[in-house]
Amino acid sequence: MTDKTPTYSQPVIAVVGHIDHGKTSLLDYIRKSRVAEKETGGITQRISAYEISHTTKEGAERDLTFIDTPGHEAFQKMRRRGASSADIAILVVAADDGVKPQTKEAWSAIQDAGIPCVVAFTKIDKESANLDRAKEAVLTEGIYLEGLGGSVPWTAVSSKTGDGIPDLLDLLVLVSDLEEVVCDPLKPARAVVIESARDPKIGISATVIVREGTLKTGAFAVAGTAWAPLRAIVSADGTREKELSCGKPAFLSGFSEEPEVGAELITVATKKEAEALAKEASVRPENVPQNLNEASEKVPIRIILKADTMGSIEALEFELEKVPAENADITIVSKSVGAVSENDVKTLSSFDNAIILAFGVGTDASAEDLAERQGVHIESRKIIYELTEWLTKEVETRAPGIPEEKILGRAKILKFFSNAGNKHVVGGRLEEGIIKKGSTVSIIRRDIPIGKGKIINMQSQKTDVDSISTEKQEFGAQIESRSDIAAGDIIEISTTIQNK
Repeated sequence: MTDKTPTYSQPVIAVVGHIDHGKTSLLDYIRKSRVAEKETGGITQRISAYEISHTTKEGAERDLTFIDTPGHEAFQKMRRRGASSADIAILVVAADDGVKPQTKEAWSAIQDAGIPCVVAFTKIDKESANLDRAKEAVLTEGIYLEGLGGSVPWTAVSSKTGDGIPDLLDLLVLVSDLEEVVCDPLKPARAVVIESARDPKIGISATVIVREGTLKTGAFAVAGTAWAPLRAIVSADGTREKELSCGKPAFLSGFSEEPEVGAELITVATKKEAEALAKEASVRPENVPQNLNEASEKVPIRIILKADTMGSIEALEFELEKVPAENADITIVSKSVGAVSENDVKTLSSFDNAIILAFGVGTDASAEDLAERQGVHIESRKIIYELTEWLTKEVETRAPGIPEEKILGRAKILKFFSNAGNKHVVGGRLEEGIIKKGSTVSIIRRDIPIGKGKIINMQSQKTDVDSISTEKQEFGAQIESRSDIAAGDIIEISTTIQNK
């Protein structure tokens, strides 16, 4: 047995960038032109993990793994985790559009992850493409390209014609070699979860990228609070394997619950060890139900999130953080993939303001019936931003504001004349605002409210009037009240307003 530590180099490449800049088209071209037809139906049809084989200009055969990360701002967390789970990043910038907000955020994620980057200028086949202007825009953001005063390699590509794509793949291999991307397949297995989902036929599954060691059947996988027996390991092309090593995407099923996207996955020898590690993780602070807004005499709104994948749930959580809720205490009670179930409704049935937000999934018939009986609202949409727009309006309706009394008018009682039953005749002087006939007033004595009353008649200079609005103007009034009224008392007209 050799003393040399065995290494295996298959770089994991995260593709990041702004929406509509050709990221998906680039990956589709690479996959279709480089991956065998047997890949159809494999895990690349279910998740955004692609494994290709590339022959360099020098004739070397090299395997590369690609992770697709959604480009829209809502998938910020996924994009950041995608970068930190990779060895190299491709920053996609459209030659006809230049730098956009998500381009900047993606570059920040790359820097945070501390991994090398290759800039790919896409859509060079378009008439509106201006490569020089796009490069200037990149330089303005502090991304200093090779040949232009910096060290960040770049290339120009077209996902329509395929121009430049072989050069891009050669560049990725070169960067991998220069950065010495290595991995020891004999070390304990360690992988990162890039997606998880629930399916009626196969149960709870996860797609992972092996980052160290070798995943082998017969072991038990643990990712946070989730665990699974490794009865089958499915490769990127859909083939069942006994083991998969460094840099390889793997599809695993049979989890006890949905693993969190970005969670580290390790393996242990026995079910007992796996259950113990998962139980230990469940009591950590990060697994306590999340409050999106600090509660302080606010309207409590309890929410369950349901979606097609855990990545979608992360995107939904990110968007919910933007919902204005100054007067609401929004708490996510639970989050999981799959259809809305009767158990989800039961979980919220004891709350007054209970909402289930469902993205890209259906609702069981029994859950619909129970929700209607229990007053739990289920809102299901296929576009995340429609859900958050709906919730914003719902929060405004359910928590319109904190009631506050606003003083409309204030007068001082100068003299008490007489009373007949509950009707009191008094003389007063307006201190501020306006006093109107027919208004309900609060009677205040030495800053303490002592009762309510109603102005049933008013006079000024011996003439009946409907209101007094001139400060310091004196008036006579007949006030109906069960409370006594005396000289020195204050009467106030107020109204209730809702603070936004």
